[in-house]
Amino acid sequence: MGRTRSTTTGHRTPIPRALAGGLALAAAACSTGDRGINLEIPRLPTPSDRGDVLPAVTSDGERAQPSPELAGIASVAVPIGSTGFARGRSTVVVKGPLERVRAAVLSFERYPEFMPHYKKCRLLGRTPSGGWDIYMEVSALEGAVTMWARIEIQRPVVEDGVETYSSRFVSGNVQDLQAIWRLEKIDAQSTRLSLEVFLRPKLPLPKSLLNAENLDGSARAVAAIRTRVEQAQEANR
Repeated sequence: MGRTRSTTTGHRTPIPRALAGGLALAAAACSTGDRGINLEIPRLPTPSDRGDVLPAVTSDGERAQPSPELAGIASVAVPIGSTGFARGRSTVVVKGPLERVRAAVLSFERYPEFMPHYKKCRLLGRTPSGGWDIYMEVSALEGAVTMWARIEIQRPVVEDGVETYSSRFVSGNVQDLQAIWRLEKIDAQSTRLSLEVFLRPKLPLPKSLLNAENLDGSARAVAAIRTRVEQAQEANR
C-alpha cells in the first residue's frame, strides 16, 4: 500500500470550476437506463502525470484559500499502489446523531436536491445480498457531459463502532468507480463521517487532474451531507 499524502482541502490543482466535484461526486452513490453523453474532451495541460495532488496557487504565487463550505474537513490522497492514481478521502464531524447522518447518506433519491452536480439518482431495489441497487447521473463541463453509473451499495459492515458502506461498480460510461462511506458515533449529538472515493471516467484527462477531482469531490460530498443534517437539526429545534 502506498503512502498517503495529506492536503488541506481547497489547496488543489487548478481545474475548470464546472468540472470541479462533478467527477468524484459520481461515486458517492450511483443503474442501467438512459446513457449520458460521453464527449471527447481535449487533454488538459498539466505539469506532469505522476498522480500528485498539487496545491493550487493564485496568479501571484500565493496558495489558494479553502472554500468556506469546506472548513473543518480533513482530506488525504490515498495512492493506489504504483498506478499513479489516488483515492480521495475526506472526513468531517457532523453535529447530528449517527441515525440522522446515516439517513442522509442512504437517501439516494434525494441526492439531486443537495449534492452538487447530481442530475438523477434512483434506487432500483435491493440486491440479493441485502445491498442497494443504485442508478445515478452527474453533469460536468456546464452540462455538456453526463456521466452515469450503476452500482451496488453493499450491506453495512460494523467493526469497532464504525459503520462501513462500500460500493461495487456494475456498469456505466465511466471506466471505474469505487466509494466507501464510514460513519462513527462520537456522542449522542455528533458523528464522524468519512468518504473515500475513486472515479476514473472515459475522458482523456491527466492523472493529476483526476486525483485532484477525487479529492475535491469527496470533500464536497461530506460537506453536503454535513449541511443537510445540520440544517435539519436547526429546523427541528
